[in-house]
Amino acid sequence: MNLRAAQGLWRRAPEPLRRLSAPLIRGGIEAYVRAARRSSRPSDASQPVQVVGYFSQPHGIGASARLAVRAFEACGIDVRRVDVSGDARGLNLDVRLDRATPAAAWIFYMNPPEMIAALGQLGPRRLIGPRYACWAWELPRAPARWLSDAGLVDEVWAPSRYTARALAGARAPVRVVPHPLFLEDYSGVRPAPRAAAFQAVSLFDFNSSAARKNPDGTIAAFVRAFGDDPNVELTLKTQNGARFPQALAALRAAAPPRVRIIDEVWPYSRVKDLIAGADVLISLHRAEGFGLTPAEAMALGVPVLATAYSGNLDFMDEASALLVPSLQIPVVDPQRIYRGQTWADPDIDAAAQGLRRLRDDADLRARLGAAGRRRVAELLSPRAWLDALPEPLRVAAAGRAR
Repeated sequence: MNLRAAQGLWRRAPEPLRRLSAPLIRGGIEAYVRAARRSSRPSDASQPVQVVGYFSQPHGIGASARLAVRAFEACGIDVRRVDVSGDARGLNLDVRLDRATPAAAWIFYMNPPEMIAALGQLGPRRLIGPRYACWAWELPRAPARWLSDAGLVDEVWAPSRYTARALAGARAPVRVVPHPLFLEDYSGVRPAPRAAAFQAVSLFDFNSSAARKNPDGTIAAFVRAFGDDPNVELTLKTQNGARFPQALAALRAAAPPRVRIIDEVWPYSRVKDLIAGADVLISLHRAEGFGLTPAEAMALGVPVLATAYSGNLDFMDEASALLVPSLQIPVVDPQRIYRGQTWADPDIDAAAQGLRRLRDDADLRARLGAAGRRRVAELLSPRAWLDALPEPLRVAAAGRAR
């Protein structure tokens, strides 16, 4: 029985049986993809670039795919979206290729487990043209299986130098390709009404690990900085807390009256309004593969206070953000999304001092906001993104520009 027939049987099976068989189906797809030989082929600029990603999802991986497509379009390159957003089990059996499909490049904006599932759905032998994969990883060393699965693509793109170092030893070349930002997206934003004279904001997704995003550290720094001052407020905007009710309940229990927790999925325009209305965006993360939310705050001209560690240091320096020193500690993640290795423990006293400086010095806020916007305009522009791409894609863009 071939893979397509097995998929058809799975689709017709009762839901309880499908739920039980999902791990077996996933394991079969992984074995099939890894056994299929990859044939590296030269880029054909006459064909479109095919970007495979979670275009319908609100998380950062979905946002990175959408940004890449916009950057290709801005360069005049014919680009197609392949949306593999699936159900709660990540299986989307409606995405398939019925025949061999040539492309200037196949680019996967998803990590290896999801990429393998997507290859299995599309049919690895039907993808004609070079393959690239943009992978996000947040700890100092990527899993050994990831390094091996890099052999399924021609090149791996890391969004930061930190992630590139984590991928050392991969069975494919690793290139740093930061996410592009479009400054026009951050003009004309309507700042959300503020509830206090000094407004701070921090954002994270529970699916990305609350321990890694460290909202407890953010609350601790805010309380240490301001105590029960009624003229300040911190908004913690989260999502997917319902999937981790104990973690959400613990966070609510730790929040004093001047800390507001909103656990909802918002349109991103509303998220930008929230950030734009703040005096500071706080990111006391323990590790970031890139740090898209702090980068977007900088694009909005909002000062950022962030841990001086990991991927965000590619686009932040001491002139464009308040950087908080940290020590390395063993990873402890109650959600068990991350385990082993080490990550950062930001200095809460230093963070509190930085928050007080920002509250007391409007000129400092203005200088950091302007410097941050200039910094991302220089380092994260679509032009800078294009310059980081492999030569065949740069040549294709240059040809379209002529």
